[in-house]
Amino acid sequence: MAGMESELAIDIQAKDEYKLVAKIDEMLDKLEPPRSSECCIYRVTEKLRKVKEEAYTPDAVSIGPFHHGNEKFKSMELVKKRYFKKLVQRSTSSAANCSLSNYIEFVKNWEDGIRQCYSEHIEMDSDEFVTMILIDGCFIIELLVTSFYIVWRDEDHSLPSTCLPENIYRDLILLENQVPFFLLEGLFSLATASFDIPPLLYLTLMQFSEFNFQNKPPNFESVKHFTDLVLILFRPTSQRLPQRRETFQFLHSATELSDAGVKFQVSSSTCLHDIQFNKQVLEIPRFTVDQQTDTTFRNLVALEHYHYPHDTYIIDYFAFFDYLVNTPRDIDLLVQNEILCNWLDNSKDAADFYNHLVTNTTMNYNNFYFSRVSEDLNEYYQAPTNKLKATLKRDYFNTPWQTAATLAAITLLQRCEIRIPTAARAQIRTVTNCRGGLKEENDDDENGDTIGESDGGGGAAVVCWEAGKATKVEEI
Repeated sequence: MAGMESELAIDIQAKDEYKLVAKIDEMLDKLEPPRSSECCIYRVTEKLRKVKEEAYTPDAVSIGPFHHGNEKFKSMELVKKRYFKKLVQRSTSSAANCSLSNYIEFVKNWEDGIRQCYSEHIEMDSDEFVTMILIDGCFIIELLVTSFYIVWRDEDHSLPSTCLPENIYRDLILLENQVPFFLLEGLFSLATASFDIPPLLYLTLMQFSEFNFQNKPPNFESVKHFTDLVLILFRPTSQRLPQRRETFQFLHSATELSDAGVKFQVSSSTCLHDIQFNKQVLEIPRFTVDQQTDTTFRNLVALEHYHYPHDTYIIDYFAFFDYLVNTPRDIDLLVQNEILCNWLDNSKDAADFYNHLVTNTTMNYNNFYFSRVSEDLNEYYQAPTNKLKATLKRDYFNTPWQTAATLAAITLLQRCEIRIPTAARAQIRTVTNCRGGLKEENDDDENGDTIGESDGGGGAAVVCWEAGKATKVEEI
């Protein structure tokens, strides 16, 4: 009997172990594959999103899988399908005779490569994924082409009254709202094979010309998507200079540097990173802050944070300004010197923009783009005369009231000095101005001695003693 119970217990244990093995196997089968090295389109994590969620979320149109199916974009889904239909009809009737099956075949062939570009496993079957990518990609191509060839536009290209073109282009640069650029290039080649149309990169730069401050030509070797293209447009052409010191020193604010004698001047350079400090003058290119600025640069910062963590330019730029701007007074100083054009509601909003843009991102201090100019500014500030100048302004001339009080004290001391002949070896003592006369303050005598007449008011006065005679100089 005992043997049968033992065998039964062993059998139950074996079954339990088998169930556990099956459960773990199922769990491992559902495990997402590791992120591909081709990944370049990221969902913004909660760590960054919580700072300002609306900056990363499309408002007019969904592109790609991350926001696909949202009821908010239902009306634009119909618009995208109309654009897709017009593109296919035009290419089918052209000399190239590129039909719908050609487009489907192209996307099918590149499906795995497209999926690998996204930071998450896309829970869509092949047909659903290919259809989504095909409609979204062809919508973008038709949007760009008809912006160049206006004669191709008709009523099928009309947009909902609630959706403005600028809202669409705003959404097209969001990091979560992307399709790979190689996909767009392939679809563009199919759609324009029989037409004399400039390259896709040229058309794209025309639409995003507001970001091309440096007038860069359309000859970039590698563009991953539209967000990456805008990032490339803002990157400087000059190489990073190695820092002179092993440890990074934090910068002082704009007002502190100004108090130390630094002169702020707007630069004529079109590159935001062209910040120079020479002979007491800090030259900074002009920058405009508005709502679109906030959205654009938050997405560029997110792309650098995820994809270029060791080669950050936008993060370094705003980290530099995060040090310069601590209060609205720093914003006011930059505005007064025409370095900053503030289209936000007030200086506090602009200060918040700079102070929160790179929150929760990682900055590589060993490869900081502005390490040299930061070192030069710190060295200038730490010079004894400049530091003393900054201290005096901070402690004695920081506000109109402090300035008035300091000047009054200086004037009072000067008047005392003039009234007291050096040869007489005058003594200066503080007396109490009370009813009945001026009484000298005496540590040994609580009441003090009456030394002169008074107007009967309260307070204190500075008294000069000259040849044993007390003279009231000034009430304080």
